[in-house]
Amino acid sequence: MADIPVEIWQLVRDEEGKEVKDVVVLRDEHGRFLLIVIGVCEAAAIWVRLEPELATQYLRRPWSHDLMQSLLERLGAKLERVVIDNFTNDTFFATLHLQYRDQELVVDARPSDAIALALRTFTPILVNDEVMDEASIPPGGNEGTEPPENWEGPQ
Repeated sequence: MADIPVEIWQLVRDEEGKEVKDVVVLRDEHGRFLLIVIGVCEAAAIWVRLEPELATQYLRRPWSHDLMQSLLERLGAKLERVVIDNFTNDTFFATLHLQYRDQELVVDARPSDAIALALRTFTPILVNDEVMDEASIPPGGNEGTEPPENWEGPQ
């Protein structure tokens, strides 16, 4: 099993159907997409780091993920990587891989929280290759076309 580096391709709001869904779209080097439905609060926590110039009005005080970042810094711990490592019953699971006092600690996390923290600590986001094989969308023949409309922040 290997872990594949991904980038945050987009954060989108899907307003089709009965309920609104926020989706973080990850992309690997082969152009495969992994779509993860997340909560609105987690989408906001990701969005404020993807669009900091638009988000300043929402950043009056630190958010939970900023607190987690501060705790890691104060404790002298380093977030080495975030891994989306499981996909079961249409649910993604992630782990935080931390270095603390010459030990690697692995902590379970929701993928949305792991991604929000990774953005704050400039940490690589990885996806287990089996998860990518099972749950990703292969690249289409229309690479480079206009992406769906981006998420526009807290509503």
